[in-house]
Amino acid sequence: MEEEEEAIGLLDKVLEDEDVFLLEECELGTPTSPGSGSPFLMAVKVEAGKGLEMRKLVLSGFLASEEIYINQLEALLLPMKPLKATATTSQPVLTIQQIETIFYKIQDIYEIHKEFYDNLCPKVQQWDSQVTMGHLFQKLASQLGVYKAFVDNYKVALETAEKCSQSNNQFQKISEELKVKGPKDSKDSHTSVTMEGRLTAEAALRQDRCGEPGRREKPPALLYKPIDRVTRSTLVLHDLLKHTPVDHPDYPLLQDALRISQNFLSSINEDIDPRRTAVTTPKGETRQLVKDGFLVEVSEGSRKLRHVFLFTDVLLCAKLKKTSAGKHQQYDCKWYIPLADLVFPSPEESEASPHVHPFPDHELEDMKMKISALKSEIQKEKANKGQSRAIERLKKKMFENEFLLLLNSPTIPFRIHNRNGKSYLFLLSSDYERSEWREAIQKLQKKDLQAFVLSSVELQVLTGSCFKLRTVHNIPVTSNKDDDESPGLYGFLHVIVHSAKGFKQSAHLYCTLEVDSFGYFVSKAKTRVFRDTTEPKWDERLRTLLSRSVFPQEFEIELEGSQCLRILCYEKCYDKTKVNKDNNEIVDKIMGKGQIQPLLAQPLQTTARDPISEAVDICSNGVSGSGFA
Repeated sequence: MEEEEEAIGLLDKVLEDEDVFLLEECELGTPTSPGSGSPFLMAVKVEAGKGLEMRKLVLSGFLASEEIYINQLEALLLPMKPLKATATTSQPVLTIQQIETIFYKIQDIYEIHKEFYDNLCPKVQQWDSQVTMGHLFQKLASQLGVYKAFVDNYKVALETAEKCSQSNNQFQKISEELKVKGPKDSKDSHTSVTMEGRLTAEAALRQDRCGEPGRREKPPALLYKPIDRVTRSTLVLHDLLKHTPVDHPDYPLLQDALRISQNFLSSINEDIDPRRTAVTTPKGETRQLVKDGFLVEVSEGSRKLRHVFLFTDVLLCAKLKKTSAGKHQQYDCKWYIPLADLVFPSPEESEASPHVHPFPDHELEDMKMKISALKSEIQKEKANKGQSRAIERLKKKMFENEFLLLLNSPTIPFRIHNRNGKSYLFLLSSDYERSEWREAIQKLQKKDLQAFVLSSVELQVLTGSCFKLRTVHNIPVTSNKDDDESPGLYGFLHVIVHSAKGFKQSAHLYCTLEVDSFGYFVSKAKTRVFRDTTEPKWDERLRTLLSRSVFPQEFEIELEGSQCLRILCYEKCYDKTKVNKDNNEIVDKIMGKGQIQPLLAQPLQTTARDPISEAVDICSNGVSGSGFA
């Protein structure tokens, strides 16, 4: 909001004024002995007085933004009481559980800040050099545990609010018509906001009529404000400490409050803060990075390694530019598709895959043997304290072979199409990975997305942000790992697939197992299909793909630097009309999936809708690696 930006702008002005002041003091000169009438002592006195004034300015700006924040919390809490009242009636708008999830800890946060504001306000209004308020900031910092609980629940709260808005017109209207009271001395009595930052239909039409076509500025999201507030409060503490003399009673208290706040911020998972994974467009809109990773694209008949970035409204395919040593690395955008225009063609609708020269299996195995041999040589050189040049040369050879293996191993097609233009084809090694990308895109497409065309400036800004925002920094090969990283597990892993339950309808079901190997995932085993059942039982010898069965009900998977085991449960498709146009196309439907990572360190984790949470038993007999005998 404008008022909040003015408050932050005041803090920026304080810092700018400080720089000018220090320049003026340097021009006074430095006498050999600072006497009572010397320019040096005069400068110190002026600086001390100026420092106290700066403290007041920082506190005044912070107090103004604190008032705005309290008003925002009040606006968020306003619908909570009537919603709770209707929850016990025959026609509830939301259930008690939904209300408690959406408004979790908001009341506690409001009470903490209201008390803080009421105590700080008279101190700022009756300002003098003897005023102390460090204890107030110290107490505020000590209550950050409430914020931790809020942050841990934030994503669930946001998703619940969005789902309720989509399914309940009454709640949608409530969440779209929130009003934040303006500051006492503001001309604006109220400001319109929404709970999740959605754009109302009326506002969208109004902006399309009055503003630039295609440009829509979303109102601020109230649910995000508490997270944003912690960051701003920490910045204010830093500024206050800069303008507080070391011998002032507030100094150690502010130091302690800053330490607590900084530790809290570092403990928060970074992806909860959209500003850390978002870029602001030239039009002032925010575009958040949701997912990124390296994928193999088939382009002009050959395989190309690309870095793909999924933002809230666009999918961007890029490659890293070659730059000379010492220069900042940048991405080059190959193409992009607005999510509003992105579709997934079904296997029967899609064109046959372009011909790509496949690598024979024996050549891929030869690459693996070379990589293993080079890895052994590197370990020997390190053990014998060999020359760093020799080790780097071996690492370079190993990276080249790993890169070729990563580029030429994937075979599972992942097709996407721009409804206004071209189709694109990626090849993946894991159907689990393909499912993750598809689900992430489809989840974003449920929102009110608009088609658009990026200008050259917008595309440049977006592509330029990719290097800073990326979450996957290195190509997934073992030669990119640091020496202190886990080398993974080697040996054999014994797996028993027993059964699955939780299916609502009968289906033809089977499971596959994947493990990571040489930086990519490989399907290692597949159970037989259980026909027409809701509770398949696989207590039998498994059919192997790349490994061998040793005993009935027990499966042996070879591990080669592996750190993750994945299980996928499919519904077998027998529809003859869905004949594969590509031998590697998988038309069977994924019914559930889960993974163990790091391998053997925790129980199987599956997604909420998956019915396979008890389908796998893991035995670590015969497995060697970091932390295992």
